[in-house]
Amino acid sequence: MVLGVGGWRLLETLGLGVEVCHLNEGHAAFAVLERARTFRERCSLPFWEALWATRAGNVFTTHTPVAAGFDTFDLGLIQKYSLYSRDYLARLGISLAELLALGRKDPRDPSEPFNMTYLALRGCGTVNGVSRLHGAVSRHLFREL
Repeated sequence: MVLGVGGWRLLETLGLGVEVCHLNEGHAAFAVLERARTFRERCSLPFWEALWATRAGNVFTTHTPVAAGFDTFDLGLIQKYSLYSRDYLARLGISLAELLALGRKDPRDPSEPFNMTYLALRGCGTVNGVSRLHGAVSRHLFREL
């Protein structure tokens, strides 16, 4: 949350006019939500349109082509933090269920934990690996997405 939301807020505060946001692994994946939120508020758009519009400027690179290397969190942990309070979700314009669906391989499976890599993949228009081998392994690993 600090890397993603806080990082994007810092860039906005500094007024740097960032056009491309590079996510190095899923650790800062919440940046795609915060970028969409700020664009949504600036342009008065629904969340899904804002996410789609900002997605083109988000790039994801994986260095970890094994599922065990991805940050995952259970629902209780996500609910524990105030970032995903009703106020923040309202500012995003989505429900908690919709947020959780963005971080699941199967968005309809409530037993599946929240996966930062899946959120990053859904929020980025370009996805790559650090090598051809990483790319090939990742295409296989993320084929459902």
